Formats: sequence, C-alpha cells, structure tokens
Amino acid sequence: MKKAFSLSELLIALTIVGVIAVLTLPNVTRNAYSKSYVALLQSTYNKLDTSLREAMATQGITSVDDFDLPLEYSDETQEHAFFRLYFDVQKYCNSSLTGCFADAYKDIEGRARTDMIWKGDYVVLRNGVSVGIPEDFWKYIYVDVNNIDPPNVLGRDFFILHITERGELSSKDMYVMDSLTDMASDCKSFNGYFFTCFDYLQQNNWKMDY
Repeated sequence: MKKAFSLSELLIALTIVGVIAVLTLPNVTRNAYSKSYVALLQSTYNKLDTSLREAMATQGITSVDDFDLPLEYSDETQEHAFFRLYFDVQKYCNSSLTGCFADAYKDIEGRARTDMIWKGDYVVLRNGVSVGIPEDFWKYIYVDVNNIDPPNVLGRDFFILHITERGELSSKDMYVMDSLTDMASDCKSFNGYFFTCFDYLQQNNWKMDY
C-alpha cells in the first residue's frame, strides 16, 4: 500500500521549489534579455558595416574623413544623409536625444555616466533600435538596442562602436587588450574605453558572459 504525502511534506516540497525558482528565475530572465540584446546589436552591426562599406565604395573613398554624400537640403548633415540613404528609419531626432536615446545611462557597476553621448544625429530604426553618430565626428556610433527602455546600461543594452579611418567597426587599430578576460574586466569596471564592451562581444562570438 502506497503511503500518501502528508500536508507538511507537500508544503516543504513546494517551499523548496519556490526557493529554487526565486534563485534561478532572475538568471534565466537576464540571460534571455542578454541574448535578445546581443542579437539586435549583431544585426545592427552587420547593417552598419555593410552600409559603411557600400557608401565608401559608391563614393570611391578610403577614409571616413572624405565622406561626401548627396544632401537633400542645404543644411542636412552627412550623418543624417547616411541614415536617410542606407537605413529604414522610423524616427529622426536629429540633434536631440529626446525619443531616440535615454536621458541618462549607467555603467555595469551602477555608476551614472554623463560623458558618453555628444551632440550628433540620432534616429530610431524600424526595428526599434536607436542609432546615433556624433556630429562631424565619424569616429563613433551609438547603439541602444531597445530605444529608451531600461536598463540603459553601457554593455547591456547600450553600446559605443569605434569606426576606424577605413570605415571598420572595430578599435583594433587604436586599442587592443591582452585578453578577453582583461576586456571583460574593463567593460564591467569601466576603467578604460567606452567601446570595450562591444569589442569583447565581437571577439567572443557574440556571447554576453561578463
């Protein structure tokens, strides 16, 4: 004859299951968001990389400093023209962050960063990803994979990509760390460069494990 579980035993079992769920659910949720963020970042990177190469080939230039895209109106910037010609733009914020990027960002350790975004041209793409290029700078590209929604953290949903003079989205010519471990540490603690988090993902097979 089978012995039935007592009420106290069932309550203990349910309590254990509940504790396990509480401990594991945040990690599961965080991993799901991380994969989603990385997928959007990677697709945006691929589009940016292709568009930069196409734009430079069309103009017959080898340096981003020589960009001379056809303008639609007299005071249109080269950055605005680049977005207009090569991207499916949902919203143009021009030089205002409002609606394209959050008002404030933090690093992974929770410190507020007020020094990451400069005046430039900002847009929201049709897939909801925000992209920005500092005005007349052509050295960096900002990407917020979920627009203004949280967490608004550098290295999580917000990334800064470096553009080399040849139009490559990498900082390899400018700054290279000794190892992925060093890059992950720099990304988390933010002791060095804004674009270390992106470089880490690019060189770590697009895995956000820092």
